[in-house]
Amino acid sequence: MNPFSAQIDATTSELRYRRLFETAQDGILILDFTTGVIQDANPFIINLLGFSKEELIGKELWEIGAMVDKAAAITAFTVLKDKGYIRYDDLPLKHKEGRILNVEFISNAYGVHGDRVIQCNIRDISDRKALEAELLKYQHSVTIAMREMVETLSRVVVARDSYTGGHMKRVAHLCTAIATELDLPFHTIEGINMAALIHDIGKIVIPAEILTKLGSLADFERKMLQNHVQAGYDMVKHIHFPWNIAQGVLQHHERLDGSGYPNALIGDVICLEARMIAVADTVEAMSADRPYRKGKGIAAALEEVAMGRGHLFDDDIVNACLKLFKEDHYSFPENL
Repeated sequence: MNPFSAQIDATTSELRYRRLFETAQDGILILDFTTGVIQDANPFIINLLGFSKEELIGKELWEIGAMVDKAAAITAFTVLKDKGYIRYDDLPLKHKEGRILNVEFISNAYGVHGDRVIQCNIRDISDRKALEAELLKYQHSVTIAMREMVETLSRVVVARDSYTGGHMKRVAHLCTAIATELDLPFHTIEGINMAALIHDIGKIVIPAEILTKLGSLADFERKMLQNHVQAGYDMVKHIHFPWNIAQGVLQHHERLDGSGYPNALIGDVICLEARMIAVADTVEAMSADRPYRKGKGIAAALEEVAMGRGHLFDDDIVNACLKLFKEDHYSFPENL
């Protein structure tokens, strides 16, 4: 290629880049690699920040007032010079009028005609952040509505059988404590709590004389009582919770070795909510007084789940439960 053609190609390339620079729908700043002084700014960044081009050119990036945290900006510039690249997914910039803008900020260093420059690409994500905030607000309101629904269902049980209602509340309280001890995500803990709060809702279809009968149950009575899990599942299965609440209700009497009911599920096929409730339910039911018998106490209940650890009950859940009672001095609230 002759020198004249090469010059034409270079000019064409520069014009093409300049056109892209001027029309880009993201902000672009060109900085001096050594000093951080702004050498060029495209129209989009000028409109975004509200500064004139004259107010930007010749100033260090952190001196124009747009950087909310000046010290962090200077540190980031040092890192950029060393690494050649830096990215912030959500960086606050300040408009000339003082309002805060959320931007995605990407900077990289490269060579131009033997010199090093820094290009900062700045994308306004304020609308996206506002939409995300609205979505979180909506999700929060939906969660509140679902909790109110679950608590209403729980109160239906209390109206018919105050013991079962109190039992479910105590189981839910212990489940929440265990889940917190296991450092589960808040969203998961919320679902476990709600599932536990209505895990015995199906008992409202069981005759009171069976629920409070002294002595052993006949086979048909035992089968009727065991049907409370299916009855409870049928009541809530059409509610579209973002958690396994219906399955938690259905499966909370399943056991890891397949000896539980109603479907003799084995191992991790049993959902987390049900495995959590199984431990808390056993501890509360064994330790508490019932209308027709005295409780065996916390020590006996903890021994029961400890003996079933690994083959009836989830290891981690049992260990967390034992720690709560024996080391952290957990106790069921008296007002539930």
